[in-house]
Amino acid sequence: MARGIEGAQRAGDVAPVRRVSVVDELVEQMTRRLASGEWAPGAAIPSLRDFAAASGVSTLTVREAIRTLQARGWLETRHGVGTFVATTAQGEQFASFPLEAADVDEYVDFVDAREAIESSIIDFAVRRRTPDDLARLIRVAERMRQARTDHELFVETDGEFHFALADAAHNRILARTMLAIRVPQRNLALDCLSRMLPEHGNLDPSVDDHLEITEAVRSGDVERGRLALRRIADRSRAHILGGGRTA
Repeated sequence: MARGIEGAQRAGDVAPVRRVSVVDELVEQMTRRLASGEWAPGAAIPSLRDFAAASGVSTLTVREAIRTLQARGWLETRHGVGTFVATTAQGEQFASFPLEAADVDEYVDFVDAREAIESSIIDFAVRRRTPDDLARLIRVAERMRQARTDHELFVETDGEFHFALADAAHNRILARTMLAIRVPQRNLALDCLSRMLPEHGNLDPSVDDHLEITEAVRSGDVERGRLALRRIADRSRAHILGGGRTA
């Protein structure tokens, strides 16, 4: 059964509750579009006025949200042109890493590489996360728990969780690396979790591991977070090597 985050039951360990600001909420909405692939690498995002009108907020709020995502390395502004999803320094698109569905060996390599990358992200997040970073991880982890019987919604929220974790590491290169691999990771997660759900009736094993990562970031326990990440990676490896499709 999915567990709550440890420490949430101990009043002395809980930070003061902070209401989510309109800017924070908008940042999370924009991050979901990035994580889902709705905003592709190199693509222009809507103008300030269009986004403000569609979201029902002021242009100042949209501008502040964009600045936040620029600071995290997800967006970049080209003066006189507009705001775009992050590209490389050379101006080339940060294209999603391509993998063929039938390429089992390469998908195993992909899982190994992703585990190595996110192990470093967890290390940085434990040391660099802010109270706001932690609050965001807790919110997204809770939404994952609520999506425990809907694998498609769960995968969308999972992408947002790993973006939030990368943001908490405060390293733009690691953040952009997660952006580059999000499509094959999403394909793999969709296939793996669509098979897990009928077998277990829920996605609690994955929920629990993401809650463990969140608690590891909260408590400063890098090894705890890495062990949870290893369990996530091991399930992906078992799915691939067991004959599961990857797309």
